[in-house]
Amino acid sequence: MTSKPDNVLSQVKYAPTGVDEQVGIIMMNKEQQMSTIALTLHSKQPKRVVIACEKAYIEITEYPRADKAKIIYTETGEVEEITAGMTSNALQYELQNMEESVKTGINKMKLEYTIDVMDIMTKLRKEWGMIYPEEE
Repeated sequence: MTSKPDNVLSQVKYAPTGVDEQVGIIMMNKEQQMSTIALTLHSKQPKRVVIACEKAYIEITEYPRADKAKIIYTETGEVEEITAGMTSNALQYELQNMEESVKTGINKMKLEYTIDVMDIMTKLRKEWGMIYPEEE
């Protein structure tokens, strides 16, 4: 999304232990871009992201540790596969980006996205009445 969502709706189902076992989140920003997120702890489903665009969609499997993605052009059916890096080196890549950001001042970590996600999740937890033990 090109900006932080300003409209966020969600549902939560708790496990007997009190943890958020299933969550559904729908978000929209001022540019009218939408995303839908479904999270579950126990269902054995693929870790998959689909990004819908005007003339194609992008499919990423094994997210967030993917090493390839497919672009499927809807008008022609053409499939383009992109490969980058190695899944086994994912943590190493994160550390390298962090080190480079600290050394050069160039933000490769996308900290602003992390801050947005933390803000959204904190607001959702408050709506759900979910309180971490250290917050009591």
